[in-house]
Amino acid sequence: MNRILINLPEIIETPRLILQMPKAGFGEQLHHAISDGYEDYVQWLNWPAKMPSVEAVEEDCRKHHAEFILRDFIRYLILDKKTNEIVGRCAIPSFQANWLIPQFGISYFIRKRERSKGYATESCHAMALLAFKVLSAKKLEIFCDAENIPSTRIPLKLGFKLEYVQKGGWPRKDGKLAELQTYSIFSESDLPNLVITW
Repeated sequence: MNRILINLPEIIETPRLILQMPKAGFGEQLHHAISDGYEDYVQWLNWPAKMPSVEAVEEDCRKHHAEFILRDFIRYLILDKKTNEIVGRCAIPSFQANWLIPQFGISYFIRKRERSKGYATESCHAMALLAFKVLSAKKLEIFCDAENIPSTRIPLKLGFKLEYVQKGGWPRKDGKLAELQTYSIFSESDLPNLVITW
């Protein structure tokens, strides 16, 4: 599979959200989203302890645009259709991608004040459909720290099943060994129904 020749949509629409390819000009909005609940991303996603500047996030948006074009790391900004505000980000990370199978993972974060509205579930659902329909995925995974209970509910809502648990599979800032749960799904038919367009 020559992944650079895969036609990935730059914008995906779900009932409530727009998934937008990152690019120049989104840095300030994304910075606002990241700053709302940043301590959680440090704890659960192993982000750096120091909050990045607006300029650093804008630089990342431009780098992520390039990675998207090369299909090295496929990210989408999550925007609320009603407000056009960035509420989070979802991705198919490079470190979870095996293009030979092909098999992929899905990652996500939602800003703190927009959580518990189903946005993570809806955006992950769209990413799963993208992976099956466009990337011809044979398997998808979602990793969750076992102690991050709200996050573990998301793959279960989408029909993913707990496949295995790995002790110490994720670095923790407190020095303890994390219990990393891996949820898997193998077919688009196992997903709930969702109308998406691209």
